[in-house]
Amino acid sequence: MSAPAARVRCRLALACVLALAGCTQPKSGPVRIVWGRDACEHCGMAISDERFAAQVRRGPREVARFDDFGCAVLWLEARGDPGEAAEIWVMDQERREWLDARRAFYRPGQRTPMAYGLGALGDPEPGALAFEAARRSLLEHERERASRRRP
Repeated sequence: MSAPAARVRCRLALACVLALAGCTQPKSGPVRIVWGRDACEHCGMAISDERFAAQVRRGPREVARFDDFGCAVLWLEARGDPGEAAEIWVMDQERREWLDARRAFYRPGQRTPMAYGLGALGDPEPGALAFEAARRSLLEHERERASRRRP
């Protein structure tokens, strides 16, 4: 076999391996985020502070990544009912593990990447909000911000 033909075969084999690796993404649960490289689906910022990251899975292969829980909420609202999302994941800001966002609790007053101010926790604590209360709080906060921007 000639050297050019061997290179073509090698490249073809590499392309097949890469294509198969892309098919191995799990069909449920959170996916890997490349910190500092992957961008937030809502605001476009690099996802660099893992304590506040979030993910939304709308189907087996459609996963959106976010740098702030607030970005995930607003992105979902812009696309319709958040109940349409098959799964919503948030990072526990203390344990650095993924939590089901609907079962998590949200600590207000945090310095988050996009200043929405809510950090996720796996366990309840005084003052923490349940998912639906946190979602409503973010939406109300965003409506107030939008009304202040209008002339």
